Amino acid sequence: MTHPTLTPQPHQKTAKGYNVVWFKRDFRVEDHEPLSKAMSLGPTLALVVVEKRWLEDPHFSNYHFQFFWDALQELEAELVKLNVPLILTTGEMIETLERLHQSLGIETLFSHEETGLMWTYKRDLAVKAWCKQQDITWLESKQFSVVRPLKSRDLWNSQRKKIILRETLPKPKPQNIVKIAEHGLPNYSPHSFSRLGIQKGGRSEAFKMLHSFLNHRGQNYQFEMSSPNTAYEACSRISAHLTWGTISLSEVQAELKLAQAEKNKLSPPEKADWFRGLRSFESRLWWHCHFIQKLEDEPGIEFGNINAGFDGMREPHFNKRYFEAWASGQTGYPMIDACMRALIETGWINFRMRALLISFASYQLWLHWKKTAEHLARLFVDFEPGIHYSQVQMQSGVTGINAIRIYSPLKQSHDQDPDGRFIRKYCPELKGFDDKYLHQPETTPPMLQHLSGCIIGKDYPEPIVDHKTAYNEAKDRIFSWRSRPEVKQIAKGVYQKHGSRKNKFFPGQDRDRAFGNCNS
Repeated sequence: MTHPTLTPQPHQKTAKGYNVVWFKRDFRVEDHEPLSKAMSLGPTLALVVVEKRWLEDPHFSNYHFQFFWDALQELEAELVKLNVPLILTTGEMIETLERLHQSLGIETLFSHEETGLMWTYKRDLAVKAWCKQQDITWLESKQFSVVRPLKSRDLWNSQRKKIILRETLPKPKPQNIVKIAEHGLPNYSPHSFSRLGIQKGGRSEAFKMLHSFLNHRGQNYQFEMSSPNTAYEACSRISAHLTWGTISLSEVQAELKLAQAEKNKLSPPEKADWFRGLRSFESRLWWHCHFIQKLEDEPGIEFGNINAGFDGMREPHFNKRYFEAWASGQTGYPMIDACMRALIETGWINFRMRALLISFASYQLWLHWKKTAEHLARLFVDFEPGIHYSQVQMQSGVTGINAIRIYSPLKQSHDQDPDGRFIRKYCPELKGFDDKYLHQPETTPPMLQHLSGCIIGKDYPEPIVDHKTAYNEAKDRIFSWRSRPEVKQIAKGVYQKHGSRKNKFFPGQDRDRAFGNCNS
């Protein structure tokens, strides 16, 4: 990716400078309000800053960078067609804006709102203060149907409906050629990074995945999204594209409506299958921003329990050995290990298996959610902070307003992978085990272990904990804490601030879902 220095054309520059569109997690030119606004008002530049703080963040990994880099290359190609120069640089945001303003001048700064981690929240506050100090207007547009500030959850469903169902914006018309002088910022190019076997980023890929889902793969979505054997094909796989903004939520909603109209012409039972599948998918689009809104309203949930009454419940009991075994897929529970290894290999796993991983770590291993959340964040290509931390806390039972879900790894193994296909793929050392023993390989007689070529405790670990004992201990602990008066009292405030309300658009769906919204 090259960024040549261009000669200046002073007559194209306003009195104060250029309109600057700051791209963060919105790598597209269609349905991009900041870009459309900026280009309608005058000479426009695009700015992408690879921030040092991002690269050093404990949630960051190569999984994210590869998808980001794919998306960025497509964005640059589209900006060239619009005659919008792209400044791709690295550094701290305020320092970057300062140098850009001194060299070229910033008339107005445009961007989408971002509900991110605490460091991005503080960075945006600093950018706001800097813009005010420099007398520069910063215009932010909505990226999702997140309301800032939200006065009451009671009104949110009607507010988000107006946002998500809005008409999408077309690609802006190319502006007159804008050439910029040397801006004094270092051009960024990444050090060599290993290509991973994850899905490809970029807008073309976003629409390819969406259209294949809406036209072919989504017919049995409702029934096939839970098993990891079918979910990789049956799920839409657009979650990472929503996270990185290569496609907008409103664009997805518009494409969905077109697909629903087409499927309505089919004859039963095919029509019924598609209706159920697409209706289920649509509900997850609506739940997507419900969780992000929680982080928008309370950024501190990245660090502390949503219900402070649970403070101290898990913190003193963190077991490093348990964590490392869970994080590497070496717990001795085949379904848990297969899920973690699949996630490490592909950067994605379906919603039920995400819930299973968190539940096992939080209950059977009694690990605090913060450490496990950071590990999963590094592996999820579709890591969306608001959804991630809201869901991890919900699955860990520290909200006080959601049902306690302690999944049985053995039951989920039998239910979601009855023939062991998924387990054998990602735990190949267990390939030789008969179906009778595969889900609990430690019960296999020693002679059969020898014949299968895998000795439990040597070639594959013994169960790290006894499930029944760990389950009963976790159940006693969590319900004991949940029954405390202070937890119940705080829970009332948690519900008032974060709890879902009856959704008239989807009658009856008035409770939080388990990860289905974030990776459908």
